Amino acid sequence: MAKLRVLLTGATGYIAGQLLPALRARYDLRLIDTRRENGAGQPIDGVEVLDLLSASSTDLEAIFTGVDVVVHSAYHRPDGSDPQSQYDGERRNIDMMQRVYQMALDHGVSRVVAASTNQAAKWYEQPYFAGLRDRVSPEDYPRPDNFYGWAKAAYESLGFLYACGCLGRQLEVIQLRIVVPREIDAGKFADLPRYRYVRELAGYISERDLQQLFCKSVETSQIDDEHGVPFHIFYGVSNNARTFWSITNARRVINYQPQDDSEVRFADDIARLMSQ
Repeated sequence: MAKLRVLLTGATGYIAGQLLPALRARYDLRLIDTRRENGAGQPIDGVEVLDLLSASSTDLEAIFTGVDVVVHSAYHRPDGSDPQSQYDGERRNIDMMQRVYQMALDHGVSRVVAASTNQAAKWYEQPYFAGLRDRVSPEDYPRPDNFYGWAKAAYESLGFLYACGCLGRQLEVIQLRIVVPREIDAGKFADLPRYRYVRELAGYISERDLQQLFCKSVETSQIDDEHGVPFHIFYGVSNNARTFWSITNARRVINYQPQDDSEVRFADDIARLMSQ
């Protein structure tokens, strides 16, 4: 059986770095980014240098034609920390996401799987930690509390526009709201309120679970929702005992079966820190 042809954007980024071993093993992979080195300055094999925003339509046509699935993890970090700089920078990310959707639609790509974030609904953490809410699901109305989350929420609603068929054919779209894709250093939380550490444990996703989530999002053949629209938002967390973000729909639609649990992975740290 021929391998799926997958285009990975942002191929030198942090999330891509965790995904690449699995993607290289499973797919006919093409990599693009604005640089060839990762954040540590290490070259990543096979990366083609291309800016999704400034590249010509002709150049992008050559990249997108013949691709089955785009995995979009490219991200432009805004310059400056003031609200206007954050807004302007995140607008560029929305424009980049839209260009990916449009090029995918125009050139026969079946599916776009994009790296989103829990920040699209981060405000819900306030009632959760106040004891007023037990869980947030992908179906809850997006409630970001920063421009980064606002932009990701825009990615998602824009994705539904492309998936529902109003622009022509239905483009299959999956948005993955990744929460804590890193190992948790308990020492960083020793002098902080304990809920900050608990929040990290609840949102943890291991590298192998992250790879599984993306690969099943790429490979699952049928992703139509109950209305026949091929669009879903899944939270990216492991099978954590302390949990806040629902992965029920990911289990049901793509058979996501996370293998790891932060309570087990960091058991020694938890015993030490939570007893202080």
